Amino acid sequence: MKKTLKILYLPLTKANWTNAELERQREASRAFLASLPGVTVTGGERMIEDEEQAAALLESCRNEGVDLVAGHLLSFALGVVLSRFARALHVPVLLWSIPEPPPGGGRLRANSFCAANMNAHILYKLHVPCFCVHGDTGEPETAAQLERAVRVTRSLKLLREMRIGSVGGRVPGFFTSDYDEMLLRNRIGPEVVPLTLLEVCAAARDLAPEKTAAAEKILLGDAPLHASDAPTREQFEKSASLYAAVTELAAKYRLDAVTLRCWPEVIADEMFGITLCSTIGHLNNHGVLSVCEGDVYAAAMLGALRELSGQAPFFCDLIKLDGDHAVAWHCGAAPCALCKAGFTPAIRRSSTVGGGGVKGCVCEFPLKPGRVTFARLGENREGTAFRLLIAPGEGIDTELFVRGNPLKVMFDAGCGALRNELLDNGWEHHFSMAYGDLTEELLALGRALEIETTVVR
Repeated sequence: MKKTLKILYLPLTKANWTNAELERQREASRAFLASLPGVTVTGGERMIEDEEQAAALLESCRNEGVDLVAGHLLSFALGVVLSRFARALHVPVLLWSIPEPPPGGGRLRANSFCAANMNAHILYKLHVPCFCVHGDTGEPETAAQLERAVRVTRSLKLLREMRIGSVGGRVPGFFTSDYDEMLLRNRIGPEVVPLTLLEVCAAARDLAPEKTAAAEKILLGDAPLHASDAPTREQFEKSASLYAAVTELAAKYRLDAVTLRCWPEVIADEMFGITLCSTIGHLNNHGVLSVCEGDVYAAAMLGALRELSGQAPFFCDLIKLDGDHAVAWHCGAAPCALCKAGFTPAIRRSSTVGGGGVKGCVCEFPLKPGRVTFARLGENREGTAFRLLIAPGEGIDTELFVRGNPLKVMFDAGCGALRNELLDNGWEHHFSMAYGDLTEELLALGRALEIETTVVR
């Protein structure tokens, strides 16, 4: 269950601007914020008209665990308050301005946008993540902007606190799965916890029989065994024990995600003797973010996408990027929650390892159609900074025309434009996909993280 996000509401004005109408807006706006899903609101019981009032409030809320400061510019307000709160609490700022009411030939009634413009500049110069909302309380578009800011704040909070277990490092030759541990920690937030394949496999081998049996029920609750191509009993037991072992190790090391070196060692009989594909899918299906082939940056991106979309994400390759549609695919590691309606997923043997039909376990099904967003967190050419790729599109109805987990995608920009961007600019070959159009959320995330962002649409 998601933790509640705590918002500190700061209704800002100047003493000579406060009136009954602004007080009504303050009360309505605080209630409006509190009505948003998954948030609690503190502060906002009275207008903040000067630095003295702001300083007293700041002192009282230093230890409240605030996640987001919402500065509501109900009239013109000076730039010292929001910047002081942001620097003291080390959290993002939601900068909420209101449309200018008609003056009717009289005095300026709010001057809210001008105050927002000034505060946005100050926060920009101070490198404070800032989400700008412009609209009246109660308007649907205002609510949408506020909810987007909450989702992005959740994503930033996750990334700051995220712990990724890197089991065995990357697979051979996949330089696109390389990562810079300290660059990631410093610029994005996640901490990488190195683990060995030996520890994971040993934990699976030593698992109590009753825990393996319980894990088998979980796996079979996701998908049945294939009627004619099921893994052997030994392979399925190993898959279940590995699922349980990774789950326990994730709890032991307080991991939010794991990356697995899924070949070649684990496939070898002397190490463990199975493929890890379905294990990764089951882990994702039950809340443990998991990525194959050791891709740490993709794991971080999966976490961000899950926070933004509220659904399990998909770690994939693009195996076709020409003609009128692309194909996103992986070999049987997708979470079953993404299976298209009316199709029964099945646990079976790998179609590729050992020539196919030899070792389990993979879980195969086509993904459901719907609006989708692809994202890639990667490094620039010099390896000195991060960059973010965003590509929205439409997942269309797909049959199991190829073994694994396929989804046909009509990218907004077309296959040619996306293909040129990927190849001309050397993007990594793994992608994180989530359902919904998350373009604006990811753009806001990129701005908050101060990384170069490219949208292909």
